[in-house]
Amino acid sequence: MSMLSRRLEAMQDDQPSSWSETGANSRPNLHGMLRYPAMMVPSMQGDIIDAVVQSVDQQCAIVDPFVGSGTILTEALIRGLDFTGIDINPLAVLVCQAKAAIDDGVDVEAAARHVVETYRLDVAETVDVSFPGLEKWFDRPAAVALSRLRRSIASLHDLHGRKVMWTLLAETIRVCSNSRTSTYKLHKRADGDRTGSAVIPTFEDNVRRTLKRIAEYRSLIVDRTAPPGVQVFCGDVRNVVLESDPGKHRLLITSPPYGDNRTTIPYGQFSYLALRWIDARDLPQVTSGLITTSHTTDTASLGGSLKDVARKAAMVRGVSPTLDEFLGSDGSDRLEGTKKVAAFMFDFLDGLRNLRGAFPGKAHWVLTTGNRTANGQQVPFDDICREMLSHMGARPVAAVKRKLPRKRMPSMNSMGAMITAETTLVAEFA
Repeated sequence: MSMLSRRLEAMQDDQPSSWSETGANSRPNLHGMLRYPAMMVPSMQGDIIDAVVQSVDQQCAIVDPFVGSGTILTEALIRGLDFTGIDINPLAVLVCQAKAAIDDGVDVEAAARHVVETYRLDVAETVDVSFPGLEKWFDRPAAVALSRLRRSIASLHDLHGRKVMWTLLAETIRVCSNSRTSTYKLHKRADGDRTGSAVIPTFEDNVRRTLKRIAEYRSLIVDRTAPPGVQVFCGDVRNVVLESDPGKHRLLITSPPYGDNRTTIPYGQFSYLALRWIDARDLPQVTSGLITTSHTTDTASLGGSLKDVARKAAMVRGVSPTLDEFLGSDGSDRLEGTKKVAAFMFDFLDGLRNLRGAFPGKAHWVLTTGNRTANGQQVPFDDICREMLSHMGARPVAAVKRKLPRKRMPSMNSMGAMITAETTLVAEFA
């Protein structure tokens, strides 16, 4: 057994209390800027990064191909490690760019002061955006207040400062739209539960909290010898083009989606309202079409299309015995009930292969997964991931299992169920 295996098994047997914390204490420093769906536990991922880095006799660089709001990005930057992130969701990329800008020293206090002073002088009653459902999701006072904020942020000359302010606007919209905060899907709040008067106080509170978080974060990096390199791409993991640095050991660490977004966690729906308010000029231009509707991003994500699903199911067979059994490879074809699983697994494997092609050679991959329910059965995604990586030539090093205090899934969803545990698989490419 390797030193890394022993260390990870020790973590499994004696898990730090920070791994099971909930609430504000579980999302320190920059981790708490935006409450994004299904965020990883920073302290756990940081401990695993430390374990892997200390076991490698080479400088490491980190890749997160499903970067989300940047849990791994933040933990990498704290440790001074170069980072590459990928996500198909423009909001996720924007938030990561904002965090990278904070790491690079952007003057957030000056940006916030400009925005607050500007909107306090703005007395216009106009609404600056228009999209289907605007009146459903925002009452008139909320739309007017958000328009003043939008104009104030857009008037900032510093692009990096704007991205931080857009992130705070996104968190304000999450709280102050007419969509329930109890689900990541767009579901209307009860009639009469209006939030227009809360927009400005919520934004200002977000500013104050963020300035404290930034001060805490910068105290963690004060002794760093040099700023790490950061790249964040808005794109599809199946075809994104990446460059590898052969002089560094690649640590790919991520929490992939557990299935197609529509029946697991609808990241696109969650992001849609914020993206319609953020100035499109400050969003990744390559994905501007992904905010056409509330479902566009989720449809474009892994497993979002059922086109040629029978062919995809046939092509993915033979890679994972566990997946073969789930899909009915023994002749009892269950494709109709499991076609969304088949489509997702095909796309997921396609993405893994693209990543391996971009980062060949020695590497460690760390995947944190959960097992959702589909077609009335639990999908053993943890075992499927392990077998897929083994098929690609990786050697499993350890599997760290953690019970989840709470992990919200979409409500009103016959395909989904609460996920009560997750597995972090660590594998090595020699």
